[in-house]
Amino acid sequence: MKRSSLWAGAALVGFVVLVAIVGFFWTPFSPTSNGPTPLAAPGWPHLLGTDAFGTDVLSRLMAGAKVVLLVGVLSVLGAAVVGVPLGMAAAMLPRWAGEIPARLADILYGFPALLLAILFAAALGGSTWTAVMAIGIATVPAFVRVARAATLQVVSQPFVEAAELAGVSRFVIAGRHVWPNIAPLVWVQASVSFGIAILSEAGLSYLGLGSGPDAPTWGRMLREAQDHLFSTPILALWPGLAVAIATLGFNLLGDGLRDVLDPRLRERP
Repeated sequence: MKRSSLWAGAALVGFVVLVAIVGFFWTPFSPTSNGPTPLAAPGWPHLLGTDAFGTDVLSRLMAGAKVVLLVGVLSVLGAAVVGVPLGMAAAMLPRWAGEIPARLADILYGFPALLLAILFAAALGGSTWTAVMAIGIATVPAFVRVARAATLQVVSQPFVEAAELAGVSRFVIAGRHVWPNIAPLVWVQASVSFGIAILSEAGLSYLGLGSGPDAPTWGRMLREAQDHLFSTPILALWPGLAVAIATLGFNLLGDGLRDVLDPRLRERP
């Protein structure tokens, strides 16, 4: 059972990534073209059936995986690039100065991704970049809090105090001593935030605030399947299952990384 969460999460994430990579180069049918057999049952040649427009469901799922990973990577990466330095600064600056980024992060918590997406969509229109910006900004406070809490623990250690007494600048201390010690926690937070980003992207696409109407996304597939929920419920099963697998995979991966990288949670042999 040791590291079972890590391996299970890695397997699910690897499967989603593999589907996205394959979907980038090849899909069984066009994921955007209408076909002659709408609402076809699963079988050959449409293994998962077709939607109301005759489009192959499997092809749309494979194409949608690309959008999910793109939004997840860009939003989480952007949030980490902004949030981690702010969190480290909040812990290492003088108390009055460090409170500023910490309080700004608390204020930002009051603006969920959905609200930010509505604001951006009203100003810029719904698109993939709208979802990236909204999810990324909403994820920044989580990285600020994690980085700040971890940095406070590191800077209280004797080796950091010795470096300060030796005249080492705080910038050098942050890069040489603080970052290597908080990096594992940042990776865990990134994995968990990736799962949240997938759910957020699906929700925004469901509401029409995500990628454009021509881009196949799992959230839009759920929205379109809603009109046929009682006649063809299997249409909602496939995108819902895809979102569940991807989210579960990144959550399990985050739990597994935490168990492996945090010495306080490691299982004793």
